Amino acid sequence: MRVSRFALPIAAALGWMPLAASPAFAQAPPTGPLVLHIPSSARTAALANAWVAGRDQDVIFHNPAQLIGARSGFDLSLARLGPASTMVSMGSIYTGGKWSATFGWGAQLVGFNGDAAGYPYSPDVTRAEGDRSGTSALFTVGGAIVFKGFRVGAAAKYVSDIASPAPTVLNPVRINQHMLLADVGVARNLFGGAAAIAFQNIGRHSRDGGVTLPIPRQVALGWSMVRGAGPLDLGVFTQVAHRKGWTAPAAGVELGYSWIEGYSVLFRGGVRRPETNTEKPVSLGAAFTMDRLTVEYALRLFDGGRSAHGVTLRWR
Repeated sequence: MRVSRFALPIAAALGWMPLAASPAFAQAPPTGPLVLHIPSSARTAALANAWVAGRDQDVIFHNPAQLIGARSGFDLSLARLGPASTMVSMGSIYTGGKWSATFGWGAQLVGFNGDAAGYPYSPDVTRAEGDRSGTSALFTVGGAIVFKGFRVGAAAKYVSDIASPAPTVLNPVRINQHMLLADVGVARNLFGGAAAIAFQNIGRHSRDGGVTLPIPRQVALGWSMVRGAGPLDLGVFTQVAHRKGWTAPAAGVELGYSWIEGYSVLFRGGVRRPETNTEKPVSLGAAFTMDRLTVEYALRLFDGGRSAHGVTLRWR
């Protein structure tokens, strides 16, 4: 029996779905800052954040080695994470010359209003309305080169969590955490796609005012493939991330169709092991491209019929 060349990658991606969807897993150990647990764009959110081998500007937040080959341009993302929580992110990349040098930058800002209890914050805090207003921020710059056929990249990150309780809170504890972290990644073309590994959030745990913030230092390994499948464009993205006390597989698939040059639509779906018990493992999304502008949408699902919505604008 003849097997399609797309069957094995898709089967590998879908094979993780039962594991990611199982409700038996407890939530991830608490780490922070909060911004490190929020998808950076509608595309990454729709594809279950499986982006260590990703291909657009968002890789600056996941694996700087993949900056090489990514389309240059400017991204702006907006997301409504909860009834009192929002996210905005932006980024761009620039190509150099020698060794295919490529540089990028990114910024991500999460504003929330959650409960005073419990730190570091779980991503669940964005689903609640509480007595503490806060901001979690990430700023990163990075670059990559090609060395002996391998794409090698590094990025420096400044991250922070700042939160203040309402004046009515007794014995208030203010959060004011700031730190510098780093990502290092390597990628190479393999099996008709891209294989990649990244060591993320390298740095020391933070302690301020008696409050300890464990950093989610982790290694992520993944593979991605984008190919034409008849009249459709098919993309498969897979990833396994591991940090102390937590291993999370994820996979996403996108299907695109273009009926005239410069115009196309994409439909996306992803599944992963969620970090909290309230988040559903499945995410969905779509995109529409018109000439140099792309508009993307993502939907993440939570228990109780709640949801988070995100929109990204890309200009190239």
